[in-house]
Formats: sequence, structure tokens, C-alpha cells
Amino acid sequence: MRLLLPSVIMAVYSFLSLVLPLKTTLWIKGLMGAALLAASLKFVFYQLVGGGFFRPELPAPVILTAEALYASLLVLFALALLKDAVGLLLWLFRLCGGTWCLPLTAGLRFGLLTVTALCCGAYGTWQAVRVPDVRTVELFLPELPASLEGFTLVQLSDLHIGAVQKEPWLREVVHRVNAHAVVITGDMIDGLPRALRSDMQPLADIRATYGVFGVTGNHEYYYDGKGWLDELDRLGVDMLTNEHRVLGGSLVLGGVPDNTAARFGGRGTDVAAAFAGAPAGPRILLAHKPNDRGLPAPGIDLQLSGHTHGGLIFFLSPLIASYNGGYVKGLYDTPEGGLLYVSPGTGLWNGFSCRLGVPSEITRFVLHARRP
Repeated sequence: MRLLLPSVIMAVYSFLSLVLPLKTTLWIKGLMGAALLAASLKFVFYQLVGGGFFRPELPAPVILTAEALYASLLVLFALALLKDAVGLLLWLFRLCGGTWCLPLTAGLRFGLLTVTALCCGAYGTWQAVRVPDVRTVELFLPELPASLEGFTLVQLSDLHIGAVQKEPWLREVVHRVNAHAVVITGDMIDGLPRALRSDMQPLADIRATYGVFGVTGNHEYYYDGKGWLDELDRLGVDMLTNEHRVLGGSLVLGGVPDNTAARFGGRGTDVAAAFAGAPAGPRILLAHKPNDRGLPAPGIDLQLSGHTHGGLIFFLSPLIASYNGGYVKGLYDTPEGGLLYVSPGTGLWNGFSCRLGVPSEITRFVLHARRP
């Protein structure tokens, strides 16, 4: 469990930085340290009590409480680092003859930072579970024919229907979808088809002129990828597995599976196969990860991806970007000459359900041939 060590380090550092300097008894410090350590052991708790890391079998309130406390620990750790960095600078300043010191006493600093962290954890968890707003993005594809001017395309990504996000939440998401075509860029679920069949049913109610299209993410393969391909087909989602469809006579929509498929006996990402035999026209590619094998690819006008959840917390975004080819959220011009939009996600991942400064979204693209 590779997240265990960093989590424990966060608890230990927060204890040394904020609790140890307090002028109080050892047993109170011990209780505070135990609370920090307990928050850091969320993943162990899920594994031992909930039965799984990706989808713990626990009531949603229990999961969300654990998520809020873990997020609070992460924010507290960041605040402790910031406090110590400022303290170091002020110490160097005093060596040069200055007199500035950190404000407040150690106790007041601890109280203020702890309350701030707890408030951020609670708010971030609420941000993660709420039904997202629709964000409209205007995109310009020079090859777009006049007949498709103003074409609307809605992207959903990383729904992660499972332990927390269930049928009522998904139904409300579907209620907010209105477009010529709808695409779902992977990680739709965290569970087996037989367990989530009723929770996924609202997908069958999506209405789009040209249809609903999807590609697999890595999580589909953790829970019977083939079974989910069959189930999504039943729900009316046209899953594109290294293949394409032509919309409106000339808009080529291609899709590739997440390359995790290759680890489970399937065919991995193959952009060339996805567009083999496709007619001329603007090309849009659906791919769960922004930088999966061979991605971004040349000859693609627009790639739509997810996976990163936008970094989840604003100060984590650079770290998440470093694991995803520098892409984390929003619109990019790729070195291959096309556009790439990375959705911050529509839902949440049960392994880390917190958003601060990175709201989830239902993305509505409006396509134009040229800028006004």
C-alpha cells in the first residue's frame, strides 16, 4: 500500500511541528498524536474493515467522515510546512539583525491551523460529492464544416459510481445533460456489473441527437471489463474500442480503451486502428488518460480525456500533472498540433474524495469553425 508511508509521514510531521511545541501534558499530546495517526491510517482502515482500497464496503457516512479527516490531515500538513518555511525565513532574517517572529503563541497557531484544516476537509468533501455544474467551453476546429457549426458535445468523466455516488446522484447528472452528442471518458464505476446495475440505469435515459459514446478507463478493468462493456451496451452507451463513428456526415469520433486493457488480456490503446478507414474531416479522440500509450497523437484535432481529477486540491495539481505528461485539467495545445481537454472529472474517487479549488464539472463543448 504505497500511500501508507506518505500518510504516516504527514501525521508525524504535523505532530512534531504543531503538537510537540505545545505547553501541555504528555498524555494530551499523546491523544493528539493518536488522532493524527488514526486519520493517516484511512487506507489501512478501508483494507481491513471495508474490504477494499478502491471501493470499501462501508456506509457512505463512514467513508465520507474518513475522507474528510484524511483531507484535513493533508491540509494541516501543508499548513505546517508553510508555517515552518516562514519560520525558517524569519530565523534567517533575525540572524541578519531583524526582529520579526511568527505571530501568536504555539497554542493559538495550533488551534487556528487545526480549525482551518478541519473546515477545508469538510468543505472539500462536500465539493467532491455534490452534483457538478455545467461548464461551457467554446472550441474552434478549422476543418469543421458549416453544417456542424455550433455542434454541442457534452463530456462526462470519472463518474466512479460505487460506494458513495449512486443512482440519485447519477440521475441528477443525466438531468443536466443536453447536447447533440454525449461522451464518457472512462472510470465510470467502482464495482461489478451485478452490484451496480441499478445505480447505472440512469445512463439509459441520456438523450442526444447523435448518441452516447464511451471508452474504458483503468477502473473498468478492475471490475470485470468485459462484463462492463456488455452492460454499457445494454444501457445504450456505444463503447469505442479502437474504432470510430462518423457524426453528421463528417465529424469523426474515435475512441481507444485505456491501456490497462493489455494487462487483462485485451487490446491496448491503438490510435491508428481507431481511425483506420475514417473519412476526411475533423477528428475527435476519446481517451481516458491524457498521455496513455502514443497519446497525444498527431492528426487529432481534439482529444478529450480525464483520469487526473484535476489534481483534486490546487496545491497537488503540479504533482498530479508530473505523472500525466504535464496535463492535469483544462485546455492544452499539444506538441502534436491538436487540442487536448482534460476534464477535472464529474464524480469522485472513493480513495480520495476531496476537492479544493478544483471543482468537478459536466463539460459542454460548443464547436466552431472559426473565431468570431
